[in-house]
Amino acid sequence: MCNSIAMKKYLFSVFFLFSVSFTLYGQHDHLVNKCILSAGPTAKYLKDFTIQMGESHSQGEFRFKETLSLRKNTKYRFSMCTADDSKGQLILNLGDWANKTVLSSYDQNSGIIYPYVDFICKKSGIYQVSFDFTDGQSGSGVSVVSMVQ
Repeated sequence: MCNSIAMKKYLFSVFFLFSVSFTLYGQHDHLVNKCILSAGPTAKYLKDFTIQMGESHSQGEFRFKETLSLRKNTKYRFSMCTADDSKGQLILNLGDWANKTVLSSYDQNSGIIYPYVDFICKKSGIYQVSFDFTDGQSGSGVSVVSMVQ
């Protein structure tokens, strides 16, 4: 009888973990799909980044960084989608090989955060794409990189 109870608890635990994982993956998948669609009908999906961060008290330096290889004479679209339960809004910064900012989804002069930004690459190379949430707030989101034809 103890084995039967233990087996039921084990199966329930496995089922519970599976259903939670499936639900979380489904939410992530939904946000990626939403972001891909927001890139527009002429955009060809290349890559996505999933960003999830807690609140930060230090500001200035973007907390999520990846490198990306981009080709000359190609137009890229970077789309940002923030989850509904996020405190901050997802912002992007693109830097060249010398870490000089060449593109941002945040206009510091006007305070506007764009849901997508286009970049026409003038020099092939490795670029650093960085993400954070406004004012170091917590949040989760997805950014999709597409090639625009």
